[in-house]
Amino acid sequence: MFLKKKSDDKTPSMLLKELGSLKMVEKEKVKYFNQRFMHILNKFAADTKPHDSITVDCYTSALPTTIVQFAK
Repeated sequence: MFLKKKSDDKTPSMLLKELGSLKMVEKEKVKYFNQRFMHILNKFAADTKPHDSITVDCYTSALPTTIVQFAK
Protein backbone atom coordinates (compact mmCIF):
# COMPACT_ATOMS: atom_id res chain seq x y z
CA MET A 1 0.00 0.00 0.00
CA PHE A 2 1.38 3.36 -1.03
CA LEU A 3 0.77 6.48 0.98
CA LYS A 4 -0.05 9.59 -0.99
CA LYS A 5 2.38 12.41 -0.52
CA LYS A 6 0.70 15.56 0.71
CA SER A 7 0.72 18.01 -2.17
CA ASP A 8 1.47 21.70 -1.80
CA ASP A 9 -1.73 23.59 -2.61
CA LYS A 10 -0.16 27.03 -2.87
CA THR A 11 -1.20 29.25 -5.73
CA PRO A 12 1.44 30.92 -7.92
CA SER A 13 0.77 34.25 -6.19
CA MET A 14 1.31 32.66 -2.77
CA LEU A 15 4.56 31.11 -3.95
CA LEU A 16 5.71 34.41 -5.41
CA LYS A 17 4.97 36.14 -2.11
CA GLU A 18 6.92 33.42 -0.27
CA LEU A 19 9.82 33.83 -2.69
CA GLY A 20 9.77 37.62 -2.28
CA SER A 21 9.73 37.46 1.50
CA LEU A 22 12.62 35.00 1.73
CA LYS A 23 15.72 36.41 3.42
CA MET A 24 19.14 34.94 3.97
CA VAL A 25 19.65 34.24 7.66
CA GLU A 26 22.68 35.77 9.38
CA LYS A 27 25.70 33.45 9.09
CA GLU A 28 23.80 31.13 6.75
CA LYS A 29 25.95 29.65 4.02
CA VAL A 30 25.00 30.66 0.48
CA LYS A 31 24.73 26.98 -0.43
CA TYR A 32 21.91 26.47 2.09
CA PHE A 33 20.16 29.68 1.13
CA ASN A 34 20.28 28.58 -2.53
CA GLN A 35 18.68 25.27 -1.55
CA ARG A 36 15.83 27.06 0.24
CA PHE A 37 15.37 29.46 -2.68
CA MET A 38 15.35 26.68 -5.27
CA HIS A 39 12.97 24.59 -3.17
CA ILE A 40 10.37 27.37 -3.39
CA LEU A 41 11.12 28.10 -7.05
CA ASN A 42 10.70 24.42 -7.97
CA LYS A 43 7.17 24.40 -6.50
CA PHE A 44 5.97 26.53 -9.42
CA ALA A 45 4.35 24.66 -12.30
CA ALA A 46 6.30 25.05 -15.55
CA ASP A 47 3.69 27.37 -17.05
CA THR A 48 3.50 29.64 -13.98
CA LYS A 49 7.19 30.14 -13.18
CA PRO A 50 8.07 33.81 -12.72
CA HIS A 51 10.08 35.59 -15.39
CA ASP A 52 13.87 35.43 -14.97
CA SER A 53 14.09 39.13 -14.11
CA ILE A 54 11.61 38.66 -11.25
CA THR A 55 13.51 35.62 -10.01
CA VAL A 56 16.79 37.58 -10.03
CA ASP A 57 15.15 40.49 -8.20
CA CYS A 58 13.77 38.18 -5.50
CA TYR A 59 17.12 36.44 -5.15
CA THR A 60 19.25 39.56 -4.89
CA SER A 61 16.83 41.30 -2.51
CA ALA A 62 17.05 38.30 -0.17
CA LEU A 63 20.83 38.49 0.08
CA PRO A 64 22.77 40.79 2.41
CA THR A 65 24.27 43.84 0.69
CA THR A 66 27.80 42.51 1.19
CA ILE A 67 26.99 39.51 -1.02
CA VAL A 68 24.81 41.37 -3.56
CA GLN A 69 27.87 43.37 -4.66
CA PHE A 70 29.40 40.15 -5.96
CA ALA A 71 26.18 38.69 -7.35
CA LYS A 72 25.44 41.51 -9.80
